[in-house]
Amino acid sequence: MAFQLGLSLTVGVAGILSMTASSHAQPVLSDVTGNIITTSDIVGDSFGRGGGGELVLVFETSEIRANVFDAAGFVNERLAQRNLPGVGNDTSPIPGFVQENLALVLTGTGNVDAGVSQIQNALVNAGANPTLAQNLATSLSGLTAGGDVNAAQFAVVVEAYNALINASSFEFLREPPEELRAIRSVLAILLNAALASN
Repeated sequence: MAFQLGLSLTVGVAGILSMTASSHAQPVLSDVTGNIITTSDIVGDSFGRGGGGELVLVFETSEIRANVFDAAGFVNERLAQRNLPGVGNDTSPIPGFVQENLALVLTGTGNVDAGVSQIQNALVNAGANPTLAQNLATSLSGLTAGGDVNAAQFAVVVEAYNALINASSFEFLREPPEELRAIRSVLAILLNAALASN
């Protein structure tokens, strides 16, 4: 169980993301310090209605937003260089082909559907629940496109990541597939950038 928590993401996010009434709300984000992030941790109790009556999730401050956007640009650069860092004690290199595929999915360039399928298949072949693997893989599409991060999409990605981690076996988590290591790295970079703003 302790190993599983080590793979999950933790967000101590009081006042980082909120719901806003503005239909043109600008995002700004959260934190990562290691263990289990949930949508309720990110969103908190602040809700509002957008111009068309829809709920709009945004980053809490422009500083958080700017830091997360900078981190998205950093992620895109590192993936383009095939130099994405591991997280924590995980310092072994992530294979270039995994980084190349994740880059096309995150940036929304190239054959995104094939990239999503490749990530999903790698997770399933390693022992992940097929539905949860699909949810995570599809949620990543365009997450860092143009160096921007949509707050609502980011919350969905974190929720999908944690659902997969929480439903996974010890064996899967002990030897996670390279795709999961790469996704964890991306999420940690984005969350740490947001925390640096707090």
